[in-house]
Amino acid sequence: MADLTVDYKCANCGAIQSFTRDREGKWQPAMTCKACGSRIFIKLRRTGHKILDAE
Repeated sequence: MADLTVDYKCANCGAIQSFTRDREGKWQPAMTCKACGSRIFIKLRRTGHKILDAE
């Protein structure tokens, strides 16, 4: 597995941080918010938009 960097938003305070998954599948640094210490994160949406058909 290649190194992968993903941006996450803290669900508690809203701070955005980048985390990297190493080859062993562990997140570096550990997934805790530097601002408030929370461990609950929301993955940010990709840029762009999605078109849905009205049914």
